[in-house]
Amino acid sequence: MFIVITHDIHDTDDFKRKVNAMAPPPSQLRRHQFLTATDLTRAACLWEAPSIAPLRDYIDGSLEPASTQTYFSVNEDRAVGLPVSQLA
Repeated sequence: MFIVITHDIHDTDDFKRKVNAMAPPPSQLRRHQFLTATDLTRAACLWEAPSIAPLRDYIDGSLEPASTQTYFSVNEDRAVGLPVSQLA
């Protein structure tokens, strides 16, 4: 499934440090896009994962408290421009 994460970034310097220090994602998670606002106070990512739970464990544990995340699964039948799935 495709999942969008929105990040409300509270500390831009700490967020950048935490992103750069993140361990590689587990094999069942694939990041397709990472998009930031010009002022770095918000970001959005498009991921592929079997469910939200393992993605939340990976992201929140790595980025909080520098940012707060919101997750939602993408309605693939109504989405435009999704990449080709990379997970079997």
